[in-house]
Amino acid sequence: MTGLSVAHRDALARMAGVLRAATEPWWVIAGAAVALHSRRPVTVGDIDILIGIEDVALIRELPGVRVRAPDDNGLFRSRFYAALEANGVEIECMAGFELHRAGRREQVRPRSRVFVEVGEGLAVPVPDRADMVAMLTRFGREKDMARIALLNG
Repeated sequence: MTGLSVAHRDALARMAGVLRAATEPWWVIAGAAVALHSRRPVTVGDIDILIGIEDVALIRELPGVRVRAPDDNGLFRSRFYAALEANGVEIECMAGFELHRAGRREQVRPRSRVFVEVGEGLAVPVPDRADMVAMLTRFGREKDMARIALLNG
């Protein structure tokens, strides 16, 4: 049993079904990945999924998807960004995801890929714990530091 709600698990199952056709590796990252690693209840708002740019069409074609122009909020930038809702849960898909740090852009791409069981025989890929800690440390926001504490606790 994972640390995610039933609605979040159902949303992940839907996306795993869609991304079964992916040609590039994909990962659940950020808060949902922390919850999957923690195996205890963790408050998660949305689900962030990092995909390869080659698989953008899989997301673009989904009913109800909202594709934005390349997203750049100053800290993060994505060549492709789309959001959709499944079971009341917001899912954000990013490709070409970059972090602005020390005056330059760095690609955000996990080095590891482990599968964590979500339930009912479904497992989804996430960065391993060490990789998640490194990624969250790079992000450096207050909520990322809190997520590191959950991973280490």
